[in-house]
Amino acid sequence: MKTRILPNKTTDVILNKRTVFSSITDIPSGDWNKVQNGRNIYLSLPYLSALEQGMGGELNFFFSISYNAQNEPVLIAVFVRVKFVDKRKRFGDSVFKLRFPFKKKIENILSINALACGNVFSAGENGMLWTDKLPAQDAFEEAERVHQILMTDHDVNKEVSLRVFKDFWPETVPHSNTLIQQGFFDFKIDVNMVLKIHKDWKTKNDYLLSMKTKFRTRANAVYRRSEPLMVKSFNPEEIISHKDRILFLFDNVLKKSDFHIGTMTPETFAACKKNLGEDFLFKAYFSKDLLVGFSTSFKNAISFDANYVGLDYDNNVEFDIYQRILYDYVEEAIKANVTELQFGRTSELIKSAVGAEPRDMTIYIKHKRKLSNLILKNVIQSVAPSPFELRKPFKANFKQ
Repeated sequence: MKTRILPNKTTDVILNKRTVFSSITDIPSGDWNKVQNGRNIYLSLPYLSALEQGMGGELNFFFSISYNAQNEPVLIAVFVRVKFVDKRKRFGDSVFKLRFPFKKKIENILSINALACGNVFSAGENGMLWTDKLPAQDAFEEAERVHQILMTDHDVNKEVSLRVFKDFWPETVPHSNTLIQQGFFDFKIDVNMVLKIHKDWKTKNDYLLSMKTKFRTRANAVYRRSEPLMVKSFNPEEIISHKDRILFLFDNVLKKSDFHIGTMTPETFAACKKNLGEDFLFKAYFSKDLLVGFSTSFKNAISFDANYVGLDYDNNVEFDIYQRILYDYVEEAIKANVTELQFGRTSELIKSAVGAEPRDMTIYIKHKRKLSNLILKNVIQSVAPSPFELRKPFKANFKQ
């Protein structure tokens, strides 16, 4: 698909045109980069090219550029058609007090194809960017308009039932809430656990010395138990050569997740490493000659972003692989000289013990059918971030 829409005023700013591409190779890189301008690695062409290369057989991507009256690019956005599956078993008559056939309809709603504006492989505001020549609220109105245009395509509309915009920080919500006026529902998903990187942390030891004795002792115990592990940074060829074991470790973790929204592949990891170089890390953890864990991460503009992990849970008991991965993320973030480490969702308790704090994220969804949309409202009203006890590992006099 390549759609060119001519003059149309959908916001307070007159937009001259918007263009939608179904392949990264068709995007005019100069226009895209004027908006992206190094602000978000997940909207960079090298990353998107890696994603399309590795996931193009499973997912459908669409890329849009919107222009103002002066023909200047002012908004870029990425949309992906993906199957959304909620694997939790707690939805049913006891939750919604609904009887058959509504129960069957709920089951269908919770396993459906979605068109999402956002990155389904990372937490955060990674689906759209705009310049200061376009007010934030107008940017969301324009992105929603592009979303509508995509839904008028026969093949997209036939396959897609759920429309999604994900994930927005609290400071963006006053602007993104304009989507509610278009019939979307908003709800809070699991928090993103974020560690602020203190300006005085120059090494791992600086970080550990800022912790209370109890938590520093715990961290040292993790390093001690994981000391037999060999940690190696993989290049693209090494990722591919270990792809079967990587898939096994990855599947172990995915089986424990509540949701499924596409799956990263070793080929995608290899493409990310090839295209992004040192801005993408793939760390492999070996016990002797056996790969027992891996982690991936990205160096973003001002943050270091933890991404996917894979684990051999039997070896994890002995070597504390997962906790070692978390501490290694902290060390890499310090080296990267960023202001924060985004750990992402899940495992909130253990991540808070490392020093991360919860940050709310909001998602917007809308079903294209009215009845299903009403049922969907009941579904999302039952969804809330998972409760957990927040740990506070730093000394009382330590100010982040």
